[in-house]
Amino acid sequence: MLMSRPHRFSIHHHQQGYTLIELMVVIAIMGLLTSVVLPYLPGDKQELLFEELDRFESRVSYAQTHAVLQSQDLGLVVDEGEYRFMQRGKSGWELIEEQPLQAQKIPEFLRQLASVEGQELIVEDSLDGEVPAPKLLFLSSGEITPFTYQLSLSEEIYSTLEYDPLGELKRESFNESE
Repeated sequence: MLMSRPHRFSIHHHQQGYTLIELMVVIAIMGLLTSVVLPYLPGDKQELLFEELDRFESRVSYAQTHAVLQSQDLGLVVDEGEYRFMQRGKSGWELIEEQPLQAQKIPEFLRQLASVEGQELIVEDSLDGEVPAPKLLFLSSGEITPFTYQLSLSEEIYSTLEYDPLGELKRESFNESE
């Protein structure tokens, strides 16, 4: 009589689940992708407002110092989506293209406004192709045109920088939605 014995080793091997190595590889790939993508995701917009305001404040401080040390008058033009520094050259005002005073675009969701004595500064287009003189000046004597710069996320959330003639700064932030 022949009895059939169960085979110890089955030809069909059924895998249930993943091995530890496979899971570790997938987690490592996900971590790598996250580290690459994360810097490009939008963060807290209010935090970006303060970062942009800090950048503007640093560049204005640098422009003031540069004007004094180089004995050269500089100007600032605040436009709808960017601001740019200019220097007085032999043939008039010229755009500065070197860092850190090159033109700076602001994120699209932010709005900026510059004013002198409560009057908003509006950039005038030149008809003759000549670059118009900036209204905000940094003189080689250390004085600047007193002005207020406002950067806003909305009508309720905004920050202002107020500069006096000696370049002293007063900073205020408002969040009227709270």
